[in-house]
Amino acid sequence: MDKLKKFYNGLSKQRKIVFWVCIGIFVISVTRISVWYATKGSSPRPGYYIKKLSSEDPSEKKFAIYEVGRSGLKQALPELEKILKEDTAPDIKRAAAWSIGNVDKEKMISLLETTEKETKDIVMEALLKLDRNNIYILLKRFPSEDVATKYKILYWAEKSKDRGVYNEILKIGKEKTESPVIRKEALQIAAKNIPFSELESTLWNLYYNDPEKEMREFSYTLIKELKDKKK
Repeated sequence: MDKLKKFYNGLSKQRKIVFWVCIGIFVISVTRISVWYATKGSSPRPGYYIKKLSSEDPSEKKFAIYEVGRSGLKQALPELEKILKEDTAPDIKRAAAWSIGNVDKEKMISLLETTEKETKDIVMEALLKLDRNNIYILLKRFPSEDVATKYKILYWAEKSKDRGVYNEILKIGKEKTESPVIRKEALQIAAKNIPFSELESTLWNLYYNDPEKEMREFSYTLIKELKDKKK
């Protein structure tokens, strides 16, 4: 310390000014570096992304939608639902559906009650992207859906590569209260994914006992086709 004082006292007035300017620059630099390290990696508060949900910039809006979904912000659900139902851009609607499901799965399932076709299709698609086992949720709702939705569920169910799902599809094919057109579609899917040895007795039972002539004839035709494939 004495050496430093001696050094300072030996400086001319002009050099003392230069000395203090250098000290000032050093302090400012250290302060800036400290602030940078303190804020490095920090992310905006949740409210920031919720505000951005109403952005006019599609890319900014989409990013905000995914962020509130990843963060699990339940307070964003009303705005996400509004976007899902009212936004005209399919990719924005899909992003909103995904985020709703990621934040509150039960809320997403409740949106399956909507009568708006595009919204319902997007919700079903997002539900399956979140977890392919959600196909069982759609199969449980199957009896109450319209024909177009039933075809979509069967389409996704076939892609599941899940034997349990194929067994559920077979049940649809056997369901006498279901329309013949849907039953036939279900039986065809079951026939492609369940060994004939496990399916044959069910098809013969339909052939002999089903009240619908159309189904009896279809079952017999399917049996012949499957047997021919085995030859």
